[in-house]
Amino acid sequence: MPDQPRIIHIPTAEDQEAALDDFALEMRRVAERRNSVSQEKLNRALETICKYLKTGWSTGGGKRLRQFIWSLWNGFHLINLSYLTSGLDSTNGDAVVIVFNAAMVGALTEDHLREVLNESGEFARWEKASAETPDDEEVLYPPFSLSTDELRRLAYSADRNDRRIERQRRDEQAREASHE
Repeated sequence: MPDQPRIIHIPTAEDQEAALDDFALEMRRVAERRNSVSQEKLNRALETICKYLKTGWSTGGGKRLRQFIWSLWNGFHLINLSYLTSGLDSTNGDAVVIVFNAAMVGALTEDHLREVLNESGEFARWEKASAETPDDEEVLYPPFSLSTDELRRLAYSADRNDRRIERQRRDEQAREASHE
């Protein structure tokens, strides 16, 4: 198949204006979503979680709340949302729903999370865990809901999956090369 000349489309002024209008509309929609979360409700929800973590951090509900807040902070999401809410009273469950919604629409900020982690004592508990963890190990805080055996099986499966994906990628490259 001979090479076809590439056609370059240079946008007209109308195209550019339409694209800018579309972009402005989307930015308004993003702002509307973000503003759909009441800052008052969000602040109350964060205070509820913070208050609980100050004293109840070692309970089952506290463990769930720690995993939730830390997952929003560090992006390490190993908490099942059903497990999270099933172990909380209605006050903390409602707070999680509000905070999760705020996170999903971009209304939850790093400053919000930093304040909860600091005021609740979570940063101090992390620092203690970090100080007690040997240099050649990762700091596992908050503790995982998975057992050591479950984590080993997960790591084994992840390793095997990585190998399968790499093998599939190489096979696909070989097929593409054979068609050229």
